[in-house]
Amino acid sequence: MENRAQSLKKILPKIEGNKETDSPNEAFQNDVLRPILKFQNEIIILYFEHFIVESKIEFQKLKYSHKITQVHDLFKTNIQFKQFCLGLVVACFTAADFDFYVRDKKELNKRIIAMLIERICSQLESIK
Repeated sequence: MENRAQSLKKILPKIEGNKETDSPNEAFQNDVLRPILKFQNEIIILYFEHFIVESKIEFQKLKYSHKITQVHDLFKTNIQFKQFCLGLVVACFTAADFDFYVRDKKELNKRIIAMLIERICSQLESIK
């Protein structure tokens, strides 16, 4: 019978990019965070769309530059939104990933948020 870590490793996409010169946090970003964000992309975008509707933000009426500002502002000012998005990523960690994460949680959260912002902003054209 497979354990959770083996199951996660099977379903997460493989992404090249880790260099031997990467710091441990950079390696974690490339080996763990990027595959999880790619795997969770659909649910991240769906949650973002749900959140802007629920918050009554008239997102489609905004200019492109204002949409980007709105995404950044949501992560800065809305703790509930930010924490839920972090949870979408952390929920896909193995026990070993989680152990690494809690050792430098503040720095890794910054990386996760930056990657989430970049991922959402790169897909603004498709957001309803």
